[in-house]
Amino acid sequence: MRAIWTGEIAFGLVTIPTKLYSGTHNLTPKFHLIHKECGTRVQMVRRCPKCEKDLAWDEIDKAYEVSKGEYARFTKEELAEVAEDEAAGRIEIVEFIEPAEVDLAYIEKSYWVGASGKNAHSFTLLRTVLEKSGRVALAKVALRTRTRLALLRPREHLFSLDMMRFADELVGARDIEMPTARVPTDKELKLAETLVGQLTAKFDPEKHPDEYRARVAALVDEKIENHETKAGDVSTSGAGKRGGADVIDLSELLMRSLKAKGKPAKTAGRAAPRRVVPRRFGRTGSDVGFSK
Repeated sequence: MRAIWTGEIAFGLVTIPTKLYSGTHNLTPKFHLIHKECGTRVQMVRRCPKCEKDLAWDEIDKAYEVSKGEYARFTKEELAEVAEDEAAGRIEIVEFIEPAEVDLAYIEKSYWVGASGKNAHSFTLLRTVLEKSGRVALAKVALRTRTRLALLRPREHLFSLDMMRFADELVGARDIEMPTARVPTDKELKLAETLVGQLTAKFDPEKHPDEYRARVAALVDEKIENHETKAGDVSTSGAGKRGGADVIDLSELLMRSLKAKGKPAKTAGRAAPRRVVPRRFGRTGSDVGFSK
């Protein structure tokens, strides 16, 4: 599998060369819009209704609506200045937490994190200590122009990087009205507990396939057999990759990290962290790209 980007995990003063891989792919059937009369695929255009003309990307700025019809306009240069790119190419561990403390509602999308370079010792060390402690790492990762929170956790022989929502992005339960309910009777509880026991099983996602996708696939096959298809355009794109550096003197760096606990991030004689600029994820159909 081709890596999305090559970077590093920052763990105290230790940097662990890593590669990020897509952890999921969306298999939901994708439909295109076509002209009903001639069957041609419809084009989506950027059009100014006031000037009555189509616009190229270099004629467009971004704007934030501060009130109805009033916008604060931003150029690409202004947005680049406020972009949080200090963590680009880095998975910056900020603390270690108990996984049970994290509500599943925070999780958005998962990626695989594998080792890079010729030596995976530091990668295996971090993975092993997390497994033994039962903890996961809370990290900061730059996605496009935003720094997002993520969970880094051992999964199989690699790490899983689970991108998270911020706390204020969740809607609180108190905002949802509930009708008044009476207290369940003992008989109702007993019957409900019996039903739950009968339906209890070991989780196996293979038992629950995507039936909608199967029905669409069958319908597509039927249209092919009935010669109800028309040729269309298909475009693909790829992603590049870069190599990473190996970590040396691991024990010394760990000891220095312990001694530096509670001190400012910059210490005397410490070299600036190596900047690795990730390439954009170019896989067709992806809904997320890592910053260039």
